[in-house]
Amino acid sequence: MLLTLAYNGSAWHGWQIQERANPPPTIQGEVEKALFALYGQKTRLYGAGRTDAGVHAHAQAAHCDVPHLLRDTRLAINAKLPPDIRILKAEEVAPGFHARKDALSKTYIYNFWREPTFIPPHMAPFAWNCGPLDHGRMREALEFLQTETDFASFQNSGTDITDTVRRINFIRLEERPNEEFYPPHIPLLRMTINANGFLKQMVRNIAGMLAWCGRSKLDASDAPAMLAKKSRAALPSPTAPACGLALAAIEYKKIS
Repeated sequence: MLLTLAYNGSAWHGWQIQERANPPPTIQGEVEKALFALYGQKTRLYGAGRTDAGVHAHAQAAHCDVPHLLRDTRLAINAKLPPDIRILKAEEVAPGFHARKDALSKTYIYNFWREPTFIPPHMAPFAWNCGPLDHGRMREALEFLQTETDFASFQNSGTDITDTVRRINFIRLEERPNEEFYPPHIPLLRMTINANGFLKQMVRNIAGMLAWCGRSKLDASDAPAMLAKKSRAALPSPTAPACGLALAAIEYKKIS
C-alpha cells in the first residue's frame, strides 16, 4: 500500500523513528501506531524522504505491507492520527514497489518571509522570518545550482552517504501574492527545487546560501568555487531553519 501524507512538522522530531530508549515522537512512529491499531500487527512504514524535525510535507509518500485495504483506508487511518498528520490517499501498488528507491525526483519548497515589521501568525510556523532580501541577487545564483554536480559542500554531517553527486532539474524563486487581510508588505519569496535526490539538509543549505546572497554577504559568482571544494566548511552561510521547508511532491514513473 502506498500512502500520500501531509503534515505540520512543528511538533514532531522528524519523519524517522529513532531506535533508542524513550524515542521522541516522529511522523513514521505515529502512523505505524495507527496502522497497528487498525490491523493488530506491527507494520513497518518506508518513507520516500526523511524530513528533519520541524520540516513539513504536502505530499510525503510511504509504502507498507498490509493484509488488505479497508473500505475507506484513508478515513480509517486518519481517525487514529492527530490532526497535524493527514493521509491524503491510500492506494494499492505493485509487489516490490518502494517509495524511496522508485522515486524519480522530489520537489521541495522553501518560504522566506521578508517583511521586517510583522509575520502573520498562520505563516510563522511555515516560513523563515529572515527580513529583507534582494531576490535579484538571489536569482543570479540559480544558474550555478541548476546542474548535475557534486553537492558535498551543501551536505551537513551525520550521514554515511558516499555518492554526493545530484542533478537539480530546476530551481526557481517566485514572489507570492500578498496576504490580503494584512497591511502592505514585502511579498513572501518561495524557492521551489526539484532534483533526482537530495543530501542531508541540502535544500536548507541552498536556502541559507541564497539568503546570504540576498543580504549581500555572498556573491552568486562564489558558488562554483564553493561547489568545487566539496566541503561544508567551504559554505560560509548558515543552514536555513527547518520551519520554512516542506516536501511538496514526489514523482514516480509507475506505481501499479
